[in-house]
Amino acid sequence: MRIRLRWIALGTAALALTGCLSQTDKEAIGFPAMPGQARYLRADGQPLTVDALTTAEATCRNQNGNGAAPSIIGTPAFDACMQGQGYRRVQ
Repeated sequence: MRIRLRWIALGTAALALTGCLSQTDKEAIGFPAMPGQARYLRADGQPLTVDALTTAEATCRNQNGNGAAPSIIGTPAFDACMQGQGYRRVQ
C-alpha cells in the first residue's frame, strides 16, 4: 500500500509541475538536442517555438522546387536558407 501511495504522490507532483512549465520548456523537453545534428536558434534571440522552426525547415528543405531532391539539413545551402528565415546554426 505504501508503494502505491508513493507512486500516486509522484504522479500528482509530476502533473502539478507540468502546469508550471512554459510552452518553450515543454517543447525543449519533447525535442532534445541530438548529438551530431545541426541545431538552429532564432537569430533575433527570441524564444524558439517548434512550430515556427518546423515550418522554416520545411521551407528550406523544399527550396529546390520542381520535384528536385530536397535540401539536406546542415548543408551550406540549407544554412543560407535558414538564415533567410531568421535562424542561425549553433551546432
